[in-house]
This record gives sequence, structure tokens and C-alpha cells, in this order.
Amino acid sequence: MGHLPLSPPTRRAVLAAVAAGVILACTACSGGAPAATGASSSDPVRGGTMTMVIPADEGCVDPQQNLGRTQLVIGRSLVDSLVFQTPDSQFQPWLAKSWRVSPDGTKYTFHLRDNVTFSDGSKLTAGTVKANFDGIVALGAKARLASTYLVGYQGTTVVDPQTATVTFDKPNAAFLQAVSTPTMGMVADASTTKGQADRCRDGVIGSGPYTLKSYQQNQSQTLVRRTGYAWAPAALHQGEGYLDEVDVNIVPESGVRTGSVVSGQADLMMEVQNADVTTLEKAKVAIETRSNPGLPQQLFVNTKGSVLGDVAVRQALQKGINRQELVSSTLNKYQKVATGALSSTTPGYIDLSSQMGFDQAGAKKLLDDAGWVPGADGIRSKGGQRLTFSLLYGSQLYGFLVPLMSLAQQQLKQIGMDMALRPMPDADANAAWINGDYELRISGLTRADPDALRTGLAGLNPDLDALLTKQMSTSESKARMAIAADAQRLVISQGIAIPINELALPLSHGAAVNGVTFAGDSLLLLDELWKTA
Repeated sequence: MGHLPLSPPTRRAVLAAVAAGVILACTACSGGAPAATGASSSDPVRGGTMTMVIPADEGCVDPQQNLGRTQLVIGRSLVDSLVFQTPDSQFQPWLAKSWRVSPDGTKYTFHLRDNVTFSDGSKLTAGTVKANFDGIVALGAKARLASTYLVGYQGTTVVDPQTATVTFDKPNAAFLQAVSTPTMGMVADASTTKGQADRCRDGVIGSGPYTLKSYQQNQSQTLVRRTGYAWAPAALHQGEGYLDEVDVNIVPESGVRTGSVVSGQADLMMEVQNADVTTLEKAKVAIETRSNPGLPQQLFVNTKGSVLGDVAVRQALQKGINRQELVSSTLNKYQKVATGALSSTTPGYIDLSSQMGFDQAGAKKLLDDAGWVPGADGIRSKGGQRLTFSLLYGSQLYGFLVPLMSLAQQQLKQIGMDMALRPMPDADANAAWINGDYELRISGLTRADPDALRTGLAGLNPDLDALLTKQMSTSESKARMAIAADAQRLVISQGIAIPINELALPLSHGAAVNGVTFAGDSLLLLDELWKTA
């Protein structure tokens, strides 16, 4: 097993691991349950450097543009949000000391704390909130998650220097959850005026407990504690972050990350893989995780312009995947087989496992009845068109899933489908996804709200779009969850997505690491970590 070199700081190591809850049309915010926290060996200690190892970055250090969980963990420590969501989906004041939702659910008024400053010394104002939301809309597809949270956005009104009202053209029942995410974290006015590429390269100015000292793409990131931080949510410790510095090292090889933690060269590693678990357990190195709410890891289906436009093909795909075999053979024990269109930790989740069982004979019958005839090589065709399609994935972030994808490829071949694997560099894969240049792609989406369905699956099916728009516009919780349940059933019955496993990204850390804490979106909170000598 390889180890990290001990010398250059450009190879110093670190960690990282998308977002949260249900909202009613209510008036104010209140406290909630504290975030889940790992055991501590003593009282928290201030000072020291934490070395983290992560598999990749996204070529961008702007949380409003990031998508992957690892980078969002880092972004969470740089930017604060208007509200904080606890693991039990309660909302607490953060940058907003209180808020009010209009009776029709179209207006959200946030009353801001008056002591918040950004790391450049500028003050958080209602104008800053407006500049952030207007800027996200201007970023468009570059802010892939954040822009979907602002669908129907009509604008932000500066009521007074510390009061902002956000208005939508229709009720947006999931907006409070949206503004709890790092994707919607506030950046300083100076950052909102910077170009998209500059924000990716240089980072943004946040109000968070840490600042970005340096960034070398695909190599390292260094975070330093911000002096004077004093506006954490009630669920977290008050005051500055405990660590002086967090050194993040990009180490693509899973075995090298594991070796660095076992040897003590790194304090914490993100994204423990199947092959790492035995090594870490034998070395008695802690592994911790929390299942992510939102969309399970799944095959997202582009129903336009390919054989996957045939609903019988998609339904056969749903039946032809043996989820249990995929998970038990290629993933680790911390990953659960998906049992619905949402992960089981998501508010509004319903169990659809009875419709997702492996049924190879049923899959073949669906294809037979739809006119897909097996050829000499076993691959089916219809009207001269072979039943072939490709699975797009980013080779850096998702390379570790090649065994899973290869096994799925074999499973589908047994029912007459030819699925080719289509690896691309992460940036190119993301661009292909944005442009709709894919047939299948593999990913998940973390958001502790059923609106995750709209975030990830909008535009793929008109009937689904109608349901997702309706649930977002419904403020009454019980009625909204009923609509979301109908949407989940449609996703599975029509094969709009093929869930595989509930996404969990286990982390591992040495004995000196304390204070492991997850927010409601299952993101690790770096400012809660501390080290013993």
C-alpha cells in the first residue's frame, strides 16, 4: 500500500464530503436538535493543523457552483447560510436571526443579524442577499444546484439595510431548506461581481469560520481559521473554529488515502471505499458516516433521442438491475440498497421496494412484448435499431464505481441490453450533463426535502414535472407529501431513474480527531473538528 510523501506542503493532506429539509408556511424560526456529534475524549482543544485527504476536486472552489459533496464540505466552512438545518430537519437562525413566510408561500422575509462581517471586513446587508440571489440567477447552469432552488424567482427587495424579502411567482415550499445549503451560502458583494471562472479559480469571500488561503487545482487547498467569527447557529459551538489550519490534499488513489490515515500521515480521509474497510478496521481506525437524504445513487435516464425513450426499455432496466448484488459485490457495508426514488432519510420518503425487485424474467417479457427481439449475440433490436446505450461518468469522481458499472453492464447483457461505459474527464462529463449529451449518467443528490426530485429530475417527463411543480407550490405539509409520494411512484413505474443505493460517503480518521459532526444534509462540519495532542 502506498503512502503520502512526507515532504512538500503541496502534498499536505485533508478531507471533505448537498443539502436539507421540509418547510411549512410558518412565521418564525426556533431552535432544534443539535447536530449529530462523534464522541470526544476530552474538552475541545483549540489550535493545530488538520490534514485531510480527498479523491478529487471539481476544478472550482466556489460553493455556489459546486456539486460534489467533498468540495461542498470545504465550501461549508467558507460560507454561512441564512438558516441552519439540524439532522432532524429543524431550522435554526444563522445569518438570519428570524424570518417570515407569507400566507401564500411566495414571499420570504429574512431579518439579518447586525454583527456579521465577511473576511474582507465588509458587512452582511440585505443588499448582499439580493446580490447573491441575483448573481446565482445570472450564473444559470454554472450554478447547477443553486439555480434550481430559485426557480420562479422574481427578485429580492431590500426593505431596510438588515431586512430582505425574496419573492417568487408561485409558492416555493422548499426554499427555506434551500437557503440552509452551502450552495446558497452568502458571499461578499465583491465576490458577486467577479466572473464565473475567476470565482472558480480564486474562490469567494465568505463569512464562514475559515478562509481559503491557497488553492492548487487537483493538488491542494489550505484553509485557515478566521479570527473573530461569532455567529454560529445554536446547534454548534459558539465562537471561532477550533483548528488553526486545515490542509486538504488531493489523492485520487483510495489505497494511498487509506495508507496515509493508517500511518498517521493524514488525520482524516473522505470517501472510504469497499477495498479500504478491512484495512481500516484491522488497524482500528475509526470509520464514521451518515446516510445522505435526497436522491439515491442512481442511473439518471435521458428519455430523449435514444432507445431509452421507450418506456418498456426503461421499465425493463428497472427490473433487470440486481441492486443487492451490485451493492454487496462492489460497495461497502455502509451503503444501503435503494428502496425508493428518495433515500430513506429524506422527509416524505415512501418505500417502493416491492416495485424494484430483481426480475430478469419480467424484464425479458417486457422487451419481448414491446418488440425487442434478441439477435445472434443476444443483444436485442427493433426495426433495425440495436438496444444499445451508454453510461456517462466523470472518470475522477466516479472512477471508483467502475466495478459496479461493469457488473451492471453484465446484468443488463443477460436481458439483451448493450450498455457501454463512457468515461470522461470530470469537467467534460459535467458539461455533457448540462447540455443533455448523455443517455444514462450515474450520480446522486443530497437534499433533505422531497424537492430533491425536482432538482435532479426536472425536464425528463411532463407528468412528473407537473407533480413536482405542484408539490413545490403546496405549503400545507400533508398535502405536499402526498403529491411527492405520487411523484416517487411515477419515477419508479416509468423508469425515469434507476436507483441503486442510498448514498453514504464514509470518512475515516485517526484517534487524535474529535468532534465529528454532521448537519442535516449529512455534510461534515470542519469547524466542529478538533485534535488532541
